[in-house]
Amino acid sequence: MSEAVQLEQLLNEKSNVEGEAKELEDEQRKLNMRAKALTEKIIQELKKRNSSKQETLNKLQTTVDDLETQLNALSVSHVSKKADAASVDKDERAEAVESFEEASQETIDDSVSVTEVAEPISVDTEKERKKRKFF
Repeated sequence: MSEAVQLEQLLNEKSNVEGEAKELEDEQRKLNMRAKALTEKIIQELKKRNSSKQETLNKLQTTVDDLETQLNALSVSHVSKKADAASVDKDERAEAVESFEEASQETIDDSVSVTEVAEPISVDTEKERKKRKFF
């Protein structure tokens, strides 16, 4: 009884452990498949977000390109207008300088001059004199 019963118990235990191992392997395989499926879903969601961001970036790049084109067009037209206005500006500047010189000649007679004093003028109060005596 003892050896035959022990052998049978060991075989049953072996069978139970093997069954448990098979269940654990099945559980591991299911979890691996679930993790793979979830990872693929995450990748798909990230791709959707990236494509949305890429679309937004493309629209923004188009807007920037349009604005740069507008700026270049304005700069070119401004330069041509500036060249035309440059000759007019030179005459206006010359007139402004002349009028300024005339105005400054008129005010020279009315001007006030300020000179620097070599020594500072100090007004000592009685309190300040007493303070100095103690030091």
